[in-house]
Amino acid sequence: MRRIAQSEPTPEAVLSGQVSVDLSAISDNIKALKKRTAAPHFMAVVKGNGYGHGLVDVARTAVAAGADWLGTAQLSEAITLRQAGITVPVLSWLYLASQTSATIREALEYDVDVSLGSVGQLEVLAGIAEQLGRPAVVHLELDSGLSRGGARKENWPELVAQARKAEQDGTVLVRGIWTHLAWADVPAHPGNAAAVAEFEDAVREARAAGLDPQLRHVSSSANILDRPEFHFDMVRAGLAIYGLAPADHLDPADFGLRPALSVTAPLVMVKKVPAGTGVSYEHQAITHEPRYLGLIPLGYADGIPKGISGRSLVQIAGRKVPVIGKVCMDQFMVDLGPDASGIEVGDTAVLFGDPAGGAASADDWGAAIGSHGDEIINRIAPRLPRVYESSAYECPDYQEAPSDVA
Repeated sequence: MRRIAQSEPTPEAVLSGQVSVDLSAISDNIKALKKRTAAPHFMAVVKGNGYGHGLVDVARTAVAAGADWLGTAQLSEAITLRQAGITVPVLSWLYLASQTSATIREALEYDVDVSLGSVGQLEVLAGIAEQLGRPAVVHLELDSGLSRGGARKENWPELVAQARKAEQDGTVLVRGIWTHLAWADVPAHPGNAAAVAEFEDAVREARAAGLDPQLRHVSSSANILDRPEFHFDMVRAGLAIYGLAPADHLDPADFGLRPALSVTAPLVMVKKVPAGTGVSYEHQAITHEPRYLGLIPLGYADGIPKGISGRSLVQIAGRKVPVIGKVCMDQFMVDLGPDASGIEVGDTAVLFGDPAGGAASADDWGAAIGSHGDEIINRIAPRLPRVYESSAYECPDYQEAPSDVA
């Protein structure tokens, strides 16, 4: 199945490049990850519009592949999943706690589980839940060292006590306790074991206070692959379900994972230039011999990082060629070498995709700018059409939600 998000793009839009998403890769990746854990529950994290792959499409594919939980950062994403008819449990963890928040109210009405990391958040959720006449289902978050969301160790006893009181009042139901590891992408780091020990203490303290959480969850993608002792009752898979490396020492291919997203664009111009020719703004690149240059109609407005200049990352006609000169807003140049035979205007340039086919990976692009592949896939601009090459779920009456377009 081949489907383009929302509507067929104009020929001009296709000429600017496109993002292809292979949903069968996401499905296969989830199945491979599930084989690596004995945890009874598996969460597919679909935040950030499914890491740029498409929120609803990824969520439906994940559920069909065996994910029994979904995770979003923002409540609006969780609400979109419900509006699309997705009924599996959803946990969302990033919101502004306000008694007047219509978004919190709507999320609770849609049976979205909400993370809870402070007494202030508890008071807001409990107040809205009381107005609705139904308890807010929450997962208490421990800050085990990331210093991001969640309650610190010294604040945990008060949060637990107040959560238990809210349970008794019927305004809150504590379904889970969770944390996110500060060294999640370095599984062997000793800080992880220390954080997990602190987490286990926090769970014991919560149970001693009368809470009975069904779910304990700590592990994200790297820990799923490398630290089975951290899996507890549920694992949360993010990067790995999209086929990217969740840690520098973990090669996705070693675990049967493959990238689901590729970015391509046509080669719109080829020209021969003499030695001594300056290329792009400020002539930061100058040819030292006659060369052929190719023009790619994507730039930093599309999410192409400026830091890729000089890197051999673009595949054209089976060859990897380097980016030359500064990346511009809507275009960049590649060095086709002194002989461009076999390369023609209209050829497809693969910016990144599946290394098994000879392309650079998003992780290769991330490394080129001193970052990781997740930054690359999440910065690709909305103006590039998303093409879904296959579908791993059956949904003949499927109507695409507006927010499903990256």
